Amino acid sequence: MPTPPLTDAQCLEAIQAKAEHHNSNMQAAAALGVNINTFRHRVMIGKARGLDLSKGVRNAIQNAAITPGEAQGGWIVNVDPETGSRISTRWKMPEQDAQSLIAGLQDAFAGVPAATPANPPANVMEDLCSLYPLMDVHFGMQAWGRETGETNYDMKTAAGDMSYAFDKLDALTPPSKQAVLVIGGDFFHADDNRAETPQSKHKLDVDGRHWKVLNDGVALLAKVIDRLSEKHSDVLVRVLRGNHDEHAHLVLTFALAERYRDCNRVTVEKEPRDLFMMQWGKCLIAGHHGDKAKPDRLAMYLSDVCPFWSDTRHRYLYTGHVHHDASKDIGPLKWESLRAFCPPDSYAASMGYGGRRAIQSITFHKVDGVVLRAIDPIDRGS
Repeated sequence: MPTPPLTDAQCLEAIQAKAEHHNSNMQAAAALGVNINTFRHRVMIGKARGLDLSKGVRNAIQNAAITPGEAQGGWIVNVDPETGSRISTRWKMPEQDAQSLIAGLQDAFAGVPAATPANPPANVMEDLCSLYPLMDVHFGMQAWGRETGETNYDMKTAAGDMSYAFDKLDALTPPSKQAVLVIGGDFFHADDNRAETPQSKHKLDVDGRHWKVLNDGVALLAKVIDRLSEKHSDVLVRVLRGNHDEHAHLVLTFALAERYRDCNRVTVEKEPRDLFMMQWGKCLIAGHHGDKAKPDRLAMYLSDVCPFWSDTRHRYLYTGHVHHDASKDIGPLKWESLRAFCPPDSYAASMGYGGRRAIQSITFHKVDGVVLRAIDPIDRGS
């Protein structure tokens, strides 16, 4: 006997339950006593039928003879039956808010297999912390060397360059007690399958479907984190928002947090703020993508919000975004813009931006500040 079709009442019940449980599919499904996949199916069908919309919007859709998926917005004209006067109202399909997106990511990654806790290294230097700032990887970007004047670049090339770079950094970086991996924004080249920048809608050259880019990107970073945990006692991971991956960067945060949930030596920091801050003895180590404010303003903001500013003497702020080296002292803070991991794409090359590539580790002593640097210029001779 075929399964009876879902009723509007069942779908609406699921949509309302999700709203009551702060957009958590898992909590809402448990409250209704249904399987999580069944629950998600009911919500999906309900939204396809427009049951999550207000009665007024559903009426407008019905009058216009369009589907809820086609109805991104429009004008509703109400006519007073007595006076004949017309009142027009503009409406827009509600966008997914940040809390809904985060709740959805938490549900989606709840089943990610946990990494097996590994034994710590036998010998580390207790007073040292090594920062690995991974700036502007633009994973998923497609660049043709004949067009850009630089190297070819795609997901396979990026993964190979990453492995080679960490081989070199591993050989040159001391076995510090603490490792900090800061993914400094624009790890992903595109935010979704539309392959355009979120703000300017500039079209991007991409390598493959977005699903594969996300899948391979998470796997690539997991390899990096596993390697760092072999060398250092503790590993702190922080993913920062970039202007290319305003939403996609959240995938990294939640996927990696789920993977390392049972590893007490690996901490994936869940923090919505665009600014990274940590204290290592007398050192303040901070990071930002660098796209929202100039260095001087970021330094002023950091001095105002950092809870351990007065407890530190050596203060460092690292940014990316512009893909080239720059540095200056801003009062008691040293600011550095770091080179990008990726080569220029066709757009950057056409504008005359041909910045050099690099990845580095920066090692801090609890009292003396920066004491060592290891740099791979990512020059593969091709």
